[in-house]
Amino acid sequence: MPAGAAPTVVWTPNVEIIMLLANLTEAGPTFQPKAVSTMRRAAWLRFDGDRRAPAVTETARLLEKGFWLDALAELALAAEPFPKAGFTYPLAHDTLLKAGDDRDDGYTRLERYLEYAAAFTLDADVLEFLKLQGNAYRAAVEELEISLGPSNWVGPVEAWFGTAHRSVLTVGSLLLPAGFSFGFSLGTPDGAYAFALLGPFIGQDGSTSFTDTDAARTSSERELIRAFVKPVMAGSPDAMLQFDRAFRGNLPHWRPLGYDRAAACLEDHLVHAVQARLLVRRGEADAAAGMVRYDEENGFVFARPLAEGLEDYELHRAEFPTLDAFFPHLMDYLLQ
Repeated sequence: MPAGAAPTVVWTPNVEIIMLLANLTEAGPTFQPKAVSTMRRAAWLRFDGDRRAPAVTETARLLEKGFWLDALAELALAAEPFPKAGFTYPLAHDTLLKAGDDRDDGYTRLERYLEYAAAFTLDADVLEFLKLQGNAYRAAVEELEISLGPSNWVGPVEAWFGTAHRSVLTVGSLLLPAGFSFGFSLGTPDGAYAFALLGPFIGQDGSTSFTDTDAARTSSERELIRAFVKPVMAGSPDAMLQFDRAFRGNLPHWRPLGYDRAAACLEDHLVHAVQARLLVRRGEADAAAGMVRYDEENGFVFARPLAEGLEDYELHRAEFPTLDAFFPHLMDYLLQ
């Protein structure tokens, strides 16, 4: 994507349907209970009688197992448009592993789940509900487009990683809890799609909207970075195994921070470190140093060595034109 181009902003019924199912579970009201958007309230009222539908029940089971909102959102983006059932794009191997249980492998279980979601879409007239909210969604997309503006960071992110995506999309969701955001990369035969999924931002008065320019640009850049980081990690299984051993040797440190999986821990570390390096390259070295320092103070012990290792990557781009090529060396440096 050319430098200075802004990612396309859309909303997708699939994401809203899956987030609706998550909101209808018993855990749903606990997701950001202090800043509930008008759309989430409307959805709870409209579909209150559908809380025992098989799709809602299975969503609850997936959430209990650890197949959290980010994985559900990835599934929604990879699925055929509801009420069809099946996959348009393949899911990441790690995502499939999280869905498996004693009865089925992850792929089989999620295929069945998509059938439940497709049936719910028809039985509960979800598409008709979303159609009636069309003005709200069009307004949200317009707000987010204005907040993002002519974003000058999309091209530089691709250049920094040395990898381009087939398309970069920002997805706005009114049913994703406020303040939540996720990034994904979905592979296709013609190249990967990068997605940054954003819920509404929370104002100082507790209101929700997409009008916060700083939050929009920071969140969208962070989740675009995440979309690039995921395939880098997936493409280096030996390096990831090396990190996994180190991670498991220090689980008492990581569990209180909410990490029981090495991949999730390293992904967050990398996203923060890359964003700090991009700040430096934009002339915001003080902000980058503050970001690294904040992460260190909050237990992210790899924050500084990762930032140092990524600086070394920048100095040796002739030898390592992509982060994929440099990643095994980064893991060696990190774990010395």
